[in-house]
Amino acid sequence: MKEIEQIDEAAWDQLVKNLLRAEMMRKGVSYEVLVDKLAAIGVSDNVANLRNKVARGRFTASFFAQCMVAIGTDLLPIPKADEVSQIAADAHGAQTLAKRTRARES
Repeated sequence: MKEIEQIDEAAWDQLVKNLLRAEMMRKGVSYEVLVDKLAAIGVSDNVANLRNKVARGRFTASFFAQCMVAIGTDLLPIPKADEVSQIAADAHGAQTLAKRTRARES
């Protein structure tokens, strides 16, 4: 069985940040639009706060789920453990994930 490397906390933060940004790109949703979509489901936030939260990559699972519901994501492919660090280190990780998801949909 292949041994999986340990993944540090920063890589996990980067992964969830990239997953959210990838879905925003894929669905054509800007931060301004996401604020409106979140408000429609009862989640109050503003653009500056939202940008900061996403930029840090440190937010609750509830917030992540709220964003996915607001964006309209019904299924989210999660990278395998051996890909997490590579995606986190990729300067264009969100774009990579968005392209990968589009390819799976085709």
